[in-house]
Amino acid sequence: MLHTISCAVAAHLLPNIIASNYNEPHWKVFVFFFLITYFVPVLGLIGLILAIPIVLYHSRLDKKTRNPINLTNIRNISTSKPEKNKNYHTLDLYNKYKSKDSNQRLQAIYNSLKLKDQDAIPLLRMALGDQVDEIRLLSYALLDRKESIINKRINNNKKKFDKIENSKNKELCQQIASDYWELAYIGLVQGETQNYVLNTARKYIEYGLKYYPNDPGLCFLLAQILLQLKCFQQALEQFKKAENLGIDYKKLLPYYAEIAFNNKEYSKFKQLMSNIDLHATSPKVSALAQFWHQENQ
Repeated sequence: MLHTISCAVAAHLLPNIIASNYNEPHWKVFVFFFLITYFVPVLGLIGLILAIPIVLYHSRLDKKTRNPINLTNIRNISTSKPEKNKNYHTLDLYNKYKSKDSNQRLQAIYNSLKLKDQDAIPLLRMALGDQVDEIRLLSYALLDRKESIINKRINNNKKKFDKIENSKNKELCQQIASDYWELAYIGLVQGETQNYVLNTARKYIEYGLKYYPNDPGLCFLLAQILLQLKCFQQALEQFKKAENLGIDYKKLLPYYAEIAFNNKEYSKFKQLMSNIDLHATSPKVSALAQFWHQENQ
């Protein structure tokens, strides 16, 4: 009823707006516009049904041109080194991922296989919120792949460790702890799961230190884990112990600086940062140290 009334009103008003000077009898014009407005929903439905095959056809063409990656075989994708004359720097891929072209973003995620895990994982986590389903699935699959590789290694080493004859094996203790540490360090686990993983790594290191208390590698790894757990004083003690056991002081400078900063010893932090060798540390630490070198000049 409401539709009929609105059509009658439209049929009365439209002729005056569109063709006010038309000479046809008013009732013929009224009937003409009334019928058009009355059957517009039916005509629209017919047009929608006729348009469906066209939309499906173009959708199939689009899928053929996109060349999607087979996600079911993602675990078998090669992680070989980049080809010559190709640049796979982290910044390049991050800039490529910012493209509005979904194919460019997809290629950036695929090329993240050429990066180190600690550089690739932040990009993959960012891509988990992408609007394109294929990019989200690829990112999730790659993250799952990296985590599965480390977990498989952990499980194999723990089986060996559980045997009585290997219970005091220093290499196994260090390897299991290193793999747990890697899960947290490269960002594959976060939040409470990260704390659990770090504490598990700490347990294996401390177990190894019971039998090898003066091993510099075990002390150094324990210090890194304690620092990540924000146990700054205990971490400092272990770094000092590792230094006394032979770890190069220059290698420990970034860790000493981080502890000093967290303890609000800013003058000590500034001094330590200015002493860091710019060419003997990671690019991120080097960039930060360079700032403090300039400040002291």
